[in-house]
Amino acid sequence: MRKIAYFPAHSILHVLHPFTKFILLLGIGIMIFFVQSAFLQSILLALLFLSFLLIKQNPFLYHGMRVTLITAFTIALIQCVFYQEGAAMLQISGWTLTDAGLQRAVIISCRFMIIILCSYLFILTTSPSDLAYAFMQVGIPYRYAFMIVTSMRLVPVLSIEGERIMNAQRLRGARYNIKKPATNFYHLTTFLNAVLFSLANRVDRLAISMEGRSFGRYQKRTYRNLLRFRISDVISLVLVPAILILFISMKGVI
Repeated sequence: MRKIAYFPAHSILHVLHPFTKFILLLGIGIMIFFVQSAFLQSILLALLFLSFLLIKQNPFLYHGMRVTLITAFTIALIQCVFYQEGAAMLQISGWTLTDAGLQRAVIISCRFMIIILCSYLFILTTSPSDLAYAFMQVGIPYRYAFMIVTSMRLVPVLSIEGERIMNAQRLRGARYNIKKPATNFYHLTTFLNAVLFSLANRVDRLAISMEGRSFGRYQKRTYRNLLRFRISDVISLVLVPAILILFISMKGVI
Protein backbone atom coordinates (compact mmCIF):
# COMPACT_ATOMS: atom_id res chain seq x y z
CA MET A 1 0.00 0.00 0.00
CA ARG A 2 1.23 3.49 -0.84
CA LYS A 3 1.57 6.29 1.67
CA ILE A 4 -0.58 9.40 1.38
CA ALA A 5 1.98 12.04 0.47
CA TYR A 6 2.54 14.69 -2.18
CA PHE A 7 4.03 13.53 -5.47
CA PRO A 8 5.24 16.01 -8.12
CA ALA A 9 3.44 16.05 -11.47
CA HIS A 10 1.99 18.47 -14.02
CA SER A 11 -1.68 17.55 -13.95
CA ILE A 12 -4.54 20.06 -13.90
CA LEU A 13 -4.90 19.71 -10.14
CA HIS A 14 -1.18 20.06 -9.48
CA VAL A 15 -0.89 23.44 -11.22
CA LEU A 16 -3.74 25.01 -9.25
CA HIS A 17 -2.84 27.53 -6.56
CA PRO A 18 -2.68 25.94 -3.06
CA PHE A 19 -5.30 28.39 -1.79
CA THR A 20 -7.61 27.39 -4.63
CA LYS A 21 -7.43 23.75 -3.62
CA PHE A 22 -7.75 24.65 0.06
CA ILE A 23 -10.86 26.76 -0.56
CA LEU A 24 -12.38 24.04 -2.75
CA LEU A 25 -11.66 21.44 -0.05
CA LEU A 26 -13.46 23.50 2.60
CA GLY A 27 -16.27 24.47 0.25
CA ILE A 28 -16.99 20.92 -0.88
CA GLY A 29 -16.78 19.66 2.71
CA ILE A 30 -19.43 22.16 3.82
CA MET A 31 -21.75 22.28 0.81
CA ILE A 32 -21.92 18.51 0.43
CA PHE A 33 -24.15 18.42 3.53
CA PHE A 34 -26.78 20.47 1.69
CA VAL A 35 -27.09 18.00 -1.20
CA GLN A 36 -30.04 15.78 -0.25
CA SER A 37 -30.23 13.54 -3.32
CA ALA A 38 -28.61 10.09 -3.29
CA PHE A 39 -28.31 10.19 -7.08
CA LEU A 40 -26.49 13.54 -7.06
CA GLN A 41 -24.24 12.39 -4.21
CA SER A 42 -23.29 9.37 -6.30
CA ILE A 43 -22.49 11.63 -9.26
CA LEU A 44 -20.19 13.77 -7.09
CA LEU A 45 -18.45 10.66 -5.81
CA ALA A 46 -17.96 9.43 -9.38
CA LEU A 47 -16.51 12.82 -10.39
CA LEU A 48 -13.99 12.56 -7.57
CA PHE A 49 -12.89 9.13 -8.77
CA LEU A 50 -12.48 10.66 -12.25
CA SER A 51 -10.28 13.32 -10.66
CA PHE A 52 -7.89 10.57 -9.63
CA LEU A 53 -7.67 9.58 -13.29
CA LEU A 54 -6.56 13.14 -14.07
CA ILE A 55 -3.58 12.76 -11.76
CA LYS A 56 -3.05 9.16 -12.96
CA GLN A 57 -3.40 7.58 -9.54
CA ASN A 58 -5.44 4.69 -8.21
CA PRO A 59 -7.05 5.67 -4.88
CA PHE A 60 -7.55 2.03 -3.88
CA LEU A 61 -3.78 1.50 -3.72
CA TYR A 62 -3.26 4.05 -0.95
CA HIS A 63 -2.98 3.28 2.72
CA GLY A 64 -6.24 3.73 4.60
CA MET A 65 -8.61 3.35 1.65
CA ARG A 66 -9.61 -0.16 2.70
CA VAL A 67 -10.58 1.08 6.16
CA THR A 68 -12.43 3.99 4.56
CA LEU A 69 -14.48 1.65 2.36
CA ILE A 70 -15.29 -0.63 5.29
CA THR A 71 -16.36 2.37 7.39
CA ALA A 72 -18.56 3.72 4.58
CA PHE A 73 -20.18 0.31 4.14
CA THR A 74 -20.76 0.04 7.89
CA ILE A 75 -22.38 3.49 7.97
CA ALA A 76 -24.67 2.50 5.10
CA LEU A 77 -25.57 -0.80 6.77
CA ILE A 78 -26.46 0.91 10.04
CA GLN A 79 -28.75 3.33 8.23
CA CYS A 80 -30.46 0.49 6.37
CA VAL A 81 -31.02 -1.46 9.57
CA PHE A 82 -32.21 1.25 11.94
CA TYR A 83 -33.88 3.82 9.67
CA GLN A 84 -37.39 2.48 9.17
CA GLU A 85 -39.22 5.45 7.66
CA GLY A 86 -40.60 5.32 4.12
CA ALA A 87 -42.11 2.57 2.00
CA ALA A 88 -41.02 -1.03 2.51
CA MET A 89 -38.80 -2.52 -0.21
CA LEU A 90 -37.68 -5.80 1.36
CA GLN A 91 -38.65 -7.82 4.42
CA ILE A 92 -36.47 -10.52 5.96
CA SER A 93 -37.29 -12.18 9.32
CA GLY A 94 -39.01 -9.13 10.76
CA TRP A 95 -36.48 -6.64 9.40
CA THR A 96 -37.69 -4.17 6.79
CA LEU A 97 -35.59 -2.30 4.26
CA THR A 98 -37.27 0.98 3.32
CA ASP A 99 -36.65 3.26 0.37
CA ALA A 100 -35.95 6.19 2.69
CA GLY A 101 -33.47 4.09 4.67
CA LEU A 102 -31.65 3.03 1.51
CA GLN A 103 -31.51 6.61 0.25
CA ARG A 104 -30.22 7.86 3.59
CA ALA A 105 -27.57 5.12 3.61
CA VAL A 106 -26.31 6.17 0.16
CA ILE A 107 -26.31 9.87 1.06
CA ILE A 108 -24.38 9.56 4.33
CA SER A 109 -21.87 7.00 3.08
CA CYS A 110 -21.23 9.08 -0.07
CA ARG A 111 -20.69 12.19 2.05
CA PHE A 112 -18.11 10.34 4.10
CA MET A 113 -16.32 9.05 1.00
CA ILE A 114 -16.39 12.47 -0.71
CA ILE A 115 -14.76 14.20 2.26
CA ILE A 116 -12.05 11.53 2.50
CA LEU A 117 -11.32 11.54 -1.24
CA CYS A 118 -11.15 15.36 -1.34
CA SER A 119 -8.59 15.23 1.47
CA TYR A 120 -6.60 12.61 -0.44
CA LEU A 121 -6.60 14.75 -3.57
CA PHE A 122 -5.48 17.81 -1.63
CA ILE A 123 -2.56 16.00 0.00
CA LEU A 124 -1.48 14.22 -3.20
CA THR A 125 -1.51 17.36 -5.38
CA THR A 126 -0.39 20.10 -2.96
CA SER A 127 3.27 20.60 -2.16
CA PRO A 128 3.78 21.46 1.54
CA SER A 129 6.41 24.02 0.52
CA ASP A 130 4.02 25.73 -1.91
CA LEU A 131 1.32 25.78 0.75
CA ALA A 132 3.73 27.43 3.18
CA TYR A 133 4.80 29.98 0.53
CA ALA A 134 1.14 30.77 -0.14
CA PHE A 135 0.48 31.47 3.53
CA MET A 136 3.62 33.59 3.87
CA GLN A 137 2.84 35.63 0.75
CA VAL A 138 -0.50 36.72 2.26
CA GLY A 139 1.22 37.97 5.41
CA ILE A 140 1.17 35.00 7.79
CA PRO A 141 4.49 34.79 9.72
CA TYR A 142 6.67 32.09 8.27
CA ARG A 143 7.06 30.49 11.71
CA TYR A 144 3.43 29.35 11.52
CA ALA A 145 3.71 28.43 7.86
CA PHE A 146 6.76 26.32 8.63
CA MET A 147 4.79 24.61 11.40
CA ILE A 148 2.15 23.55 8.84
CA VAL A 149 4.80 22.20 6.47
CA THR A 150 6.56 20.30 9.25
CA SER A 151 3.35 18.65 10.45
CA MET A 152 2.44 17.57 6.90
CA ARG A 153 5.87 16.08 6.31
CA LEU A 154 6.32 14.36 9.66
CA VAL A 155 3.08 12.34 9.48
CA PRO A 156 4.21 9.99 6.66
CA VAL A 157 7.73 9.89 8.12
CA LEU A 158 6.43 8.73 11.50
CA SER A 159 4.21 6.17 9.79
CA ILE A 160 7.22 4.67 8.02
CA GLU A 161 9.22 4.78 11.26
CA GLY A 162 6.41 2.95 13.07
CA GLU A 163 6.42 0.18 10.48
CA ARG A 164 10.19 -0.21 10.84
CA ILE A 165 9.90 -0.49 14.61
CA MET A 166 7.07 -3.01 14.28
CA ASN A 167 9.12 -5.13 11.86
CA ALA A 168 12.11 -4.93 14.21
CA GLN A 169 9.95 -6.22 17.05
CA ARG A 170 8.75 -9.13 14.95
CA LEU A 171 12.28 -10.05 13.93
CA ARG A 172 13.18 -10.17 17.62
CA GLY A 173 10.36 -12.58 18.37
CA ALA A 174 7.65 -10.19 19.56
CA ARG A 175 4.17 -11.55 18.86
CA TYR A 176 0.85 -9.80 19.47
CA ASN A 177 -1.72 -12.31 20.71
CA ILE A 178 -5.31 -11.48 21.68
CA LYS A 179 -5.25 -14.20 24.33
CA LYS A 180 -2.26 -12.58 26.10
CA PRO A 181 -3.20 -8.97 26.95
CA ALA A 182 -0.29 -8.56 29.37
CA THR A 183 2.24 -9.50 26.66
CA ASN A 184 0.49 -7.23 24.17
CA PHE A 185 0.65 -4.34 26.63
CA TYR A 186 4.38 -4.91 27.11
CA HIS A 187 5.07 -4.97 23.36
CA LEU A 188 2.83 -1.94 22.79
CA THR A 189 4.63 0.00 25.53
CA THR A 190 7.97 -0.84 23.97
CA PHE A 191 6.67 0.20 20.55
CA LEU A 192 5.39 3.56 21.81
CA ASN A 193 8.64 4.25 23.66
CA ALA A 194 10.63 3.59 20.48
CA VAL A 195 8.32 5.81 18.40
CA LEU A 196 8.53 8.66 20.93
CA PHE A 197 12.31 8.33 21.08
CA SER A 198 12.52 8.47 17.28
CA LEU A 199 10.21 11.50 17.23
CA ALA A 200 12.26 13.32 19.88
CA ASN A 201 15.44 12.52 17.95
CA ARG A 202 14.02 13.93 14.71
CA VAL A 203 12.74 17.05 16.45
CA ASP A 204 16.13 17.59 18.07
CA ARG A 205 17.91 17.31 14.71
CA LEU A 206 15.36 19.64 13.11
CA ALA A 207 15.86 22.23 15.87
CA ILE A 208 19.64 22.10 15.45
CA SER A 209 19.28 22.47 11.68
CA MET A 210 16.94 25.45 12.08
CA GLU A 211 19.24 27.11 14.57
CA GLY A 212 22.22 26.58 12.29
CA ARG A 213 20.35 28.37 9.49
CA SER A 214 19.35 31.32 11.75
CA PHE A 215 15.67 30.49 11.52
CA GLY A 216 13.51 33.38 12.70
CA ARG A 217 16.27 35.99 12.68
CA TYR A 218 14.78 38.11 9.90
CA GLN A 219 11.24 39.44 9.75
CA LYS A 220 11.09 39.30 5.96
CA ARG A 221 12.32 36.63 3.61
CA THR A 222 12.63 35.96 -0.09
CA TYR A 223 10.92 33.20 -2.06
CA ARG A 224 12.28 30.84 -4.63
CA ASN A 225 8.90 30.63 -6.38
CA LEU A 226 6.22 33.31 -6.46
CA LEU A 227 2.81 31.67 -6.56
CA ARG A 228 0.26 33.50 -8.65
CA PHE A 229 -3.40 32.92 -9.42
CA ARG A 230 -4.04 31.77 -12.97
CA ILE A 231 -7.07 31.60 -15.18
CA SER A 232 -7.44 27.93 -14.22
CA ASP A 233 -7.82 28.96 -10.57
CA VAL A 234 -10.58 31.42 -11.42
CA ILE A 235 -12.40 28.82 -13.52
CA SER A 236 -12.14 26.24 -10.73
CA LEU A 237 -13.39 28.66 -8.07
CA VAL A 238 -16.39 29.49 -10.25
CA LEU A 239 -17.20 26.14 -11.84
CA VAL A 240 -17.02 23.82 -8.82
CA PRO A 241 -19.22 25.97 -6.51
CA ALA A 242 -21.64 26.51 -9.41
CA ILE A 243 -22.04 22.74 -9.81
CA LEU A 244 -22.58 22.28 -6.09
CA ILE A 245 -25.12 25.11 -5.94
CA LEU A 246 -26.91 23.55 -8.92
CA PHE A 247 -27.05 20.20 -7.13
CA ILE A 248 -28.36 21.84 -3.96
CA SER A 249 -31.05 23.71 -5.91
CA MET A 250 -32.17 20.40 -7.48
CA LYS A 251 -33.51 19.18 -4.13
CA GLY A 252 -36.82 17.51 -4.73
CA VAL A 253 -36.27 17.32 -8.49
CA ILE A 254 -34.09 14.17 -8.46
